[in-house]
Amino acid sequence: MDKLKAMRYFCRIEESGSFSGAARLESVPVSTLSRSIQALELELGAELLKRSTRHLVLTEIGQIYLDQCKDILAAIDRADGQVGSYQSSPSGVLRISALPLYADVRLLPILDELQEAYPEIIIDLDYSNQVTDLSRDGIDIAIRGGRVPDERVIAQYIDDNTPLLCASKQYLKEYGVPQTVADLSKHKALLYRAPGKVLNWLVESEGTWSPVDIQTALISNGGRMLQEALISGKGMALFPRWCMEEALESGNVEIVSLPENISNATNPATGIYLLYQRPQYVIPKIKVAVDFLRARLKAA
Repeated sequence: MDKLKAMRYFCRIEESGSFSGAARLESVPVSTLSRSIQALELELGAELLKRSTRHLVLTEIGQIYLDQCKDILAAIDRADGQVGSYQSSPSGVLRISALPLYADVRLLPILDELQEAYPEIIIDLDYSNQVTDLSRDGIDIAIRGGRVPDERVIAQYIDDNTPLLCASKQYLKEYGVPQTVADLSKHKALLYRAPGKVLNWLVESEGTWSPVDIQTALISNGGRMLQEALISGKGMALFPRWCMEEALESGNVEIVSLPENISNATNPATGIYLLYQRPQYVIPKIKVAVDFLRARLKAA
């Protein structure tokens, strides 16, 4: 039995939901897959799949084994890719996952330049706020906000992500400039909805965070929508400087300074990081992209 092939077949079956679907993806007879999985289960001494005429489900141990198989096969694919790409020119699909608003404001304006410099690179851009396992999700480069990530990836700091209290001149003229957090009770907030929860505003006092008393004008997970609502005077917002640079320079938006520390998280995301795996840096498409983005985005 070719165990690695059996593991790939097993992953394909879970992916497609059936033996016939997996057989089509692998261009082999269904009988070949069936014999391979049976041999794998026999060697492991465990049932990985429960089969019926209509349903195909993983057993509990089958789910555990599937997760391990995916990790092993991903590592093998990465190793093969490194060997095949080490001496070649930058080419192939480059998967980048970035915070949606950061991608729109900072990344998109320079991606054309990257592709002009390396025309054989195909960019696959994923907009995501979710924490990403680069290895498992097949991501080459990720851009995320947060504190310094763990040691499993290289984390290059590229921008400050401290939330600042902002408002348009039009809004401040109509509602007045707040002097303390207590004044915010007479104002309106534009709130960001992150995956799983709305990021309500908080004020820090002696190490304790408490809710800010302020009316809600709008809630959205769309950074662009909140940005436009801020500029048009619909409310105040907590935004990092990188996403409001143009509006601040034009004078349409101002930063409002308060004596209290206002945030939308008790553990504020203080940085934007460019993330990549150290072993992957030898692959030409990843190396040139990391170097390009690091140079263009850092302290932009």
